[in-house]
Amino acid sequence: MLSWPVVLTGIFMAYAVGSLAGGHFISKVLYDTDVRQVGSGNAGTTNVLRNLSIAAGIMTFVWDAVKGFLVVFLGLKGGGVELAVTMALAAVAGHNWPVYWRFQGGKGLATSLGVALALYPPVVLPAVIVLGLLVLLTRNSDLATVLTFSMLPFYFGFREGPGWYLVFGLGLAAIIWLKHGPLLLRK
Repeated sequence: MLSWPVVLTGIFMAYAVGSLAGGHFISKVLYDTDVRQVGSGNAGTTNVLRNLSIAAGIMTFVWDAVKGFLVVFLGLKGGGVELAVTMALAAVAGHNWPVYWRFQGGKGLATSLGVALALYPPVVLPAVIVLGLLVLLTRNSDLATVLTFSMLPFYFGFREGPGWYLVFGLGLAAIIWLKHGPLLLRK
């Protein structure tokens, strides 16, 4: 069992790193603009892609996925699965609600994929396939994202049973619902 100082330090660090949204930096450096002032006002890949460029969108996606991956990698090395799970959820929450930018961040998809790739790689390919199929079928990326992430607790419950991976699936599903749910209600 990890000590509280280790867990709290990991959570704080992961939130701080998660808050460093690639879209903010890339839009400022490459376009001298604040991505939150264009399009949807979101700091994530889709808004950057739609309103700045394909290259900037790809760089944003990679930045956000890599930061999630690195945070979880450090958590695994520093404390195992339980620290990695708490840090993963903190990183995604930091990306979605960064204190640096008045809690106006991205929607968490790229960072969620990054943390999942580091923590439980076998879930990533099936999740990406399901997400892609649901986007094609529903023509609604928010609905597809909510449905895909809502399946994670069932996936982990079936594959791993109760434990930290199930906590991870439940936590990611809750974060995605909090961010995407209100967008579904507006449509």
